[in-house]
Amino acid sequence: MSNLNKLDFTALKVFGKTYLKWVQDVKLHLTAKNLCLAIEDETDNPIGKAEKATTMIFIRSHIHEALQTEYLAEEDPRTLWIALVDRFDH
Repeated sequence: MSNLNKLDFTALKVFGKTYLKWVQDVKLHLTAKNLCLAIEDETDNPIGKAEKATTMIFIRSHIHEALQTEYLAEEDPRTLWIALVDRFDH
């Protein structure tokens, strides 16, 4: 039960200070879990609801609590991913 709260890597800070490292960590972990398609363009690679939900849980658990609240309405991992890219990728 204690492993549920353990992060695989440092969460994305609210001001994006750790964004570049965070992006690489997320991509590596999602690739290892065969979930990377959930954040990529879906036109060629449809992904199921369970995979999308798993990806959302993973991303949300690795972003600051304030960001979780701000993007609470996002239900699609690709949409959340694009929103974070637009916000932090300078």
